[in-house]
Amino acid sequence: MATARLARPRAYLTRPFTILLVLAAAAVVAVVGPPAPSHAAPQLSISQVQARIDALNTQAERITEAYNSARDRLATLRREQTVAQHSLATNQRRLTKLQARISATADATYRTGGFGEYVLGAATDPQSFLDQAVLLDALSRTQAQQFAGAAAAGHAVAVSKATYDAKAKLVGESLHRIAGQKSHIESLLAQARHMLASLRAADRARLAAQQAASAARQTALRSSYSGPASGQAGVAVRFAYDQLGKPYSYGAAGPSSYDCSGLTMAAWGAAGVALPHNAAAQQSMTHAVSSADAQPGDLVFFGSPAYHVGIYIGGGRMIAAPHTGDVVKIEAVYSGVSGYGRP
Repeated sequence: MATARLARPRAYLTRPFTILLVLAAAAVVAVVGPPAPSHAAPQLSISQVQARIDALNTQAERITEAYNSARDRLATLRREQTVAQHSLATNQRRLTKLQARISATADATYRTGGFGEYVLGAATDPQSFLDQAVLLDALSRTQAQQFAGAAAAGHAVAVSKATYDAKAKLVGESLHRIAGQKSHIESLLAQARHMLASLRAADRARLAAQQAASAARQTALRSSYSGPASGQAGVAVRFAYDQLGKPYSYGAAGPSSYDCSGLTMAAWGAAGVALPHNAAAQQSMTHAVSSADAQPGDLVFFGSPAYHVGIYIGGGRMIAAPHTGDVVKIEAVYSGVSGYGRP
């Protein structure tokens, strides 16, 4: 162990003081101790890195489906907010018109000295008195109706404003939730990129070459479906085949990239069937079928609630958009299936 070299004491220092210096230095060395040996972090293999990235991708995919659901909900809320805004504007215009009529009636009444004075002063015989009394009653009823209408319009405005404010609040909360989910997804993806960067350069190059070759093989399979699917299911399956080799991107639903539920939504959308952009919501909207009865075009769900979905093409295979870094591809239906659904 290397020890610190003490400076040579000057001649004018006394011997007891020199001894104190030596003892103090020794105490410092004893407390601090020798420097800890440095150990480099072990280099992970491609398989180890891939396993960790797969775990991160699974987390990201679960959050992505919640993110998609929140975006769908936001779109609905914004439509409802627009309806509430239009209702508020309509009711406000109606109230303004009624208030203007009441004001005009009040002004006319004031300028003519009031309806009662007009009737009494103008009646020269009993019949005229009765005629003008009827007119007074009609005018009074009209004025009463105006006030009632204004009150109803004012209530409608208050209700419309409360509805609009509530929708606006929900939109704000939804936007905040989406921002948090997006940040979490991007944090997980950043961790995955960091894991990839930890590989040796040669390993990264080999992995990139493998991914490129896989994407090329999938792209070559586009428009190659020749199975039994027909009708809307046939349209959905052929659409999915035409997307083979396109990259995964969270929150995407085409045409250049997809996430899992975005792909199935777009495939069945091409067949004229509207599905939400969320695996669990798609499962709730489809007719459940057993694995033995599954047909090409049916959806394959994973997890409960579902966080991943693919489109079944027969023979125990499906087309799916797996995760970031991968492409839309044909793969075997693996374990973890929570159900099959037929749109």
